Amino acid sequence: MDKRIRELALMGLLSALLVIATVMLRFPVPTFNLYFNLGEAIIYLTALLYGPIPGALIGGVGSALADIIGGYPVWAPITFIIKGLEGYIVGSLANKNRYIAVMSGAIIMMAGYALAAGILYGIGAVPIELAGDFVQVSAGAVISLFLHSRLKRIFINDEDRF
Repeated sequence: MDKRIRELALMGLLSALLVIATVMLRFPVPTFNLYFNLGEAIIYLTALLYGPIPGALIGGVGSALADIIGGYPVWAPITFIIKGLEGYIVGSLANKNRYIAVMSGAIIMMAGYALAAGILYGIGAVPIELAGDFVQVSAGAVISLFLHSRLKRIFINDEDRF
């Protein structure tokens, strides 16, 4: 099979998996218009396995689409930027140190959403946003780092990185 077709199909599958992990596996925060989800694991895993461009595209587009489908359209452009940057950072640093890569992406995500929540809902929403985001990036980090070494042997050869 042509490598480009395989890559396009895989990116489509990862985008769909991200939407499912975000929309179907989300946990609302009572009294706030916020939630945390397991989509972070897919962003980190994609970026660790395939690099910065797929990490940014899957992170930004897939997460923004999940916001639209999940009933949070006001967050879609914000999410597109934050999650796209997060995926790009993780993918860019992945070859140097995957732990630092994921931690750097987590910091970008938490800072971006704290700022956005403060602007949209007021300063009182920031601690709640940070708490939910901390749980989200922690769960995503554990899942993606656990799966990374196992999936890398199955799916990735050095020449398969974009």
